Amino acid sequence: MGASLNISLLQLRAFLAVSRFGSFTRAAEVLHRTQPAITQQIRLLEEALGLKLFERTTRQLRLTDIGVELVPVLSGMVQQLDDVVGATQDIRHKRTGTVRLGCLPSVAMQYLPGRIARFRRDYPGVSFMVSDGLGDQVVGMVMRGEIDFGITDVPNPSANLSIHPLLHETISLLYLEGHPVQEAKVVDIDELSRHDLILMAPGSTVRRIVDTAFAAQGRIAMATCQASYNTTAIGMVQAGLGVALLPESGFDLAVDRRLRTRPVDIKGMDRRLSIVRLKNKTLSPSAQAFMAMLKAEKTLRSLRDKPAAGPRANY
Repeated sequence: MGASLNISLLQLRAFLAVSRFGSFTRAAEVLHRTQPAITQQIRLLEEALGLKLFERTTRQLRLTDIGVELVPVLSGMVQQLDDVVGATQDIRHKRTGTVRLGCLPSVAMQYLPGRIARFRRDYPGVSFMVSDGLGDQVVGMVMRGEIDFGITDVPNPSANLSIHPLLHETISLLYLEGHPVQEAKVVDIDELSRHDLILMAPGSTVRRIVDTAFAAQGRIAMATCQASYNTTAIGMVQAGLGVALLPESGFDLAVDRRLRTRPVDIKGMDRRLSIVRLKNKTLSPSAQAFMAMLKAEKTLRSLRDKPAAGPRANY
C-alpha cells in the first residue's frame, strides 16, 4: 500500500471483522456501528485499494483471493498498532515506565530506597535507574538530559534549571573520642587548621561548602586525606587519620561507640539539597508522579527523615 492511499483504522477493523464473522451485521454489532456504516467502510477500503475484497451474492458473502491474502497482513498490522497504543496507555497510567534520576551517594543510600519502595507499592510496574555521583556530576547529567531529574546542591543554578528545595542540614565535625578537638571551646577555622582534616573530594557539595567557608575568611582548607564517599571518610576517622567535616546524615554514631560529633562555629556550614530538572524537559508520567511525591513532603532536616506513612495516593 503506497503513501498516497487514504485508509483509516476503522476501515481495516471493519474488513477484519467482516472477514472473521462472514457477516456485515455481526461485524457491525462487534464494532458498535450500524450495518450501513460497516458496508460504507468496506466500500471505501475497496475504492482506496482498487481491489474487490468480498464477493457478494444474495445467499453468501466470501473473501476474494486477494482478500484472503490481506487478512493475515492487515491483522498483524492492526495488532501491532494495538500493542503500541496499549503500551503507551500503560506508561500514561504508570502501569509501566522507568524513572531515571541522579543524586549524591548519601541520597541514593539513605533517602531514596524507602521512597522508591513506597512509590512502587502504588505502581509496581515502574522501574528505577539511579545514578549516584558528586554534586557537579549530577548537575551535568541533568544539563545533558541524561536523567529525568537530579537531587543535589546547586549554589548557582543556570536559567534553564528548575529548582525545588528538599533538604537543609548542617555540616558537623566527626572525630574519635579523646581527640584534642574534644577540649576546644569553639570549633572555628583556626581550631580546625590545627588538626589533620579529612575532606570530601573536590566537586562534592560538602567540599564546596567547606572551601567557600574557609575562603570567606581568607583561608584554604588543607586536606590530609580526601574521600569521595562518606563511608570512606568515616573509616579514615576510625583509623585515627584526623577529623572529618560531614553532613549530619552522613554518619551514624551507633556504628562505632568511639565516634563523637560536635557542631562547628563557622558561618555557612550547611547544605541545601534540591530537586533539579531542566525547565524544557518533558518528563514521563512515572517521573512526574515520583517527583510530585517527593515535592509533597515537608523540607527535611536530615536525609534520615522517614517519609510520612499515608494512604495510597494518585500522584
